[in-house]
Amino acid sequence: MPSLGPALIACFSLAFVLGTARADDAGSLTLPLQVEGGLPLVDARIDGRAARLLLDTGGAAALALRVDWGPAGAASAAVTQDAQGQQRINAALPVGEVVLAGQSLVPVPAAQTWAKARRPAGVDGYLGWGWLRERRWMLDYAAGRLQLFDPQAALPAACGTAPQPFRLLGSLPVVQLRAADGQVLTLGLDTGATRNVIRPAAAAAVAGPLALDGQVLAVGGFVTVPLQVPGLDGFLGQDFFSRHRVCMAPAARQLWVQPLAP
Repeated sequence: MPSLGPALIACFSLAFVLGTARADDAGSLTLPLQVEGGLPLVDARIDGRAARLLLDTGGAAALALRVDWGPAGAASAAVTQDAQGQQRINAALPVGEVVLAGQSLVPVPAAQTWAKARRPAGVDGYLGWGWLRERRWMLDYAAGRLQLFDPQAALPAACGTAPQPFRLLGSLPVVQLRAADGQVLTLGLDTGATRNVIRPAAAAAVAGPLALDGQVLAVGGFVTVPLQVPGLDGFLGQDFFSRHRVCMAPAARQLWVQPLAP
């Protein structure tokens, strides 16, 4: 589940050093994804060490790494709050280079420790909203890829032509879906959730179809969890992302959702 830290206000331009050749003429970079246990994972090299990172739209940090990643004494403590309202002690980590798909990221994403009690087996950390917000992107579980674009670049035709709005709750992107009974549900977009989640009081509403600004979505099933996040009814996790191609323009607060063929 994600960490809902304070809203990340400062926006910095993110560029990629692409070595001798760019990924393509549009300046995009394609990252292969492996979806394991409902979680999208990418391979990286961090300061020369191999790392497996979770792609986590629900994680507040740009880059978070397991607490034993850095040398002892290298981190400086900081406190954040998770989605359940619990405080976690994280710490800034010195990282000099992050390489994805053979390309070094410039600037290097700010790194911190990942203070998660039970992290997924074999996962060293996550790339979160603090990094994803810097570029436009297309996420496609079925194709096994995340494609990133320059902030002003046009998105591929596969994203569709009808953008939908989203907003931020802290650092968590959220959408409002309308249930068949007219109830409006506020749901976080969380690739770090292995299932869709709903609070008990809203469970009946997700038994039927859900629509985003009139577009009916095949969101999949939900599990009921006693969430304690003010203003949030639940999360859209793997059940949702595995059924849709999702594109986002974070700076414009726009989202494109295209159903995938069954």
